[in-house]
Amino acid sequence: MKKCRYCGKELDSNLEFCSSECENSYRKIIEKDRHKIKYFISGIILGFLAMFYGVVSSRNCMIGSGIIVMGVTVVLLPFTTSETTALFGNKRRDLLEEY
Repeated sequence: MKKCRYCGKELDSNLEFCSSECENSYRKIIEKDRHKIKYFISGIILGFLAMFYGVVSSRNCMIGSGIIVMGVTVVLLPFTTSETTALFGNKRRDLLEEY
C-alpha cells in the first residue's frame, strides 16, 4: 500500500500525496534541502580528507578531527534516506526542525 510522501498516511489511490497541503509542504522541504546539500557533501569530503591525511601521516589527532568534522556535519545537516522517508514520511522531520 502506498503512503503519502509527506505525512506517511496510507493512500488508496495512485496519488503520491494525501492533500495539496502535504504536496506543498513536501516541495518546500525539497527546495530547502537542495540549498544545504553542497555544504553536507563538502563537510563529509573535508572530514574524509582529514582522516586520510591522519592515516597516511600516522597522526591520531588528525584521524579524530576528521571523524569529528563528519559527525558535526551529519548532526547539523541531517538528511534522511529514501527508505526512511518512505517509512515515516517527511512530516516528522519537518516538525523536529521547528524546535
